[in-house]
Amino acid sequence: MNKLILPTQTIAVNSSAIHTAEYEYYNYRLKLTFTNGSSYDYSKVPNHVFEGLRSSASKGKFINKFILSSYNFKKT
Repeated sequence: MNKLILPTQTIAVNSSAIHTAEYEYYNYRLKLTFTNGSSYDYSKVPNHVFEGLRSSASKGKFINKFILSSYNFKKT
């Protein structure tokens, strides 16, 4: 995917805990918004990890396995 054409992408996450995932291709930032309204920014998430999330059958499981404990985050 060309990050100059599509600088950000937001996907819905079919999860009881996570509402949406927004990815910024130009700075490798993944923002997860939870169903309770809280949001967290995960830094230095490679493009291929977001593409894996986008194409995974179970986005909640993917997030738990590959993102939550693997990348630095801050609450926004």
